[in-house]
Amino acid sequence: MFHRRIFIIILSLALSSQLVACDNEPAPEATATTAISPLEIAAHAADAMLAIESLHFKIERDGALVYIDENQMLAFKRARGDFALPDDLQAIVRVITVFTPVDIGMIVLGDKQYATDPITGQWDRLPPEWGEFNLAVLFDPEVGLQGLLKDGIRDLALEGVEDVDEQAHYRLTGRVDGERISAATMGFIGDGDVEVKVWIGAEDYLMRRLHIVEPATDSDDPTTWDLEFSQLGEPVEINAPPVPDL
Repeated sequence: MFHRRIFIIILSLALSSQLVACDNEPAPEATATTAISPLEIAAHAADAMLAIESLHFKIERDGALVYIDENQMLAFKRARGDFALPDDLQAIVRVITVFTPVDIGMIVLGDKQYATDPITGQWDRLPPEWGEFNLAVLFDPEVGLQGLLKDGIRDLALEGVEDVDEQAHYRLTGRVDGERISAATMGFIGDGDVEVKVWIGAEDYLMRRLHIVEPATDSDDPTTWDLEFSQLGEPVEINAPPVPDL
């Protein structure tokens, strides 16, 4: 009986020490599980992005020149701005001219598009020679980035898990047919497959980064795109600029 009491006491002390040790250990860092497949991650991301009503974006492009105008005087370099459903957008677009880089303001309100004159800086309707240049198409539910997440990326693979803004994100890789992504990039990307890498939140499935490589432009030094998305779901107000509403 005595030995049994000693055994119970020792066992109780051992269990207590383990519980104390567990309480004192820091909580493990949140990590994404790999139980979910890359296709499921992309599908969840497509749904999550479609539910977002507004966001802030940054686009950086490096490589072969592409022009936003028919006269090939303004080469697209980068853009930053805000998008709000259904198809409103405001942005500052950096273009490369013969003389110097220039920042152009752009506002899209449905089928109405406005831009600042590269020389005077005054607002006016989008010049006809700019054709189909409309950054809002990036977020079109069918041909835009959400559509790509849904069914436009093939050979999807989970490359790993990475922290973005102190949050765990799935890092996926894959390939997209150039024609499939052409509409989303206003025709800037055309023939040939492109390689993509996308960062998707492990908890909310929101896309926060997208890296695109165009091997067809130059196998040794290909054109690249880097897109970042933030302030997802935060309200944004986009108004028409001070020009006559014809």
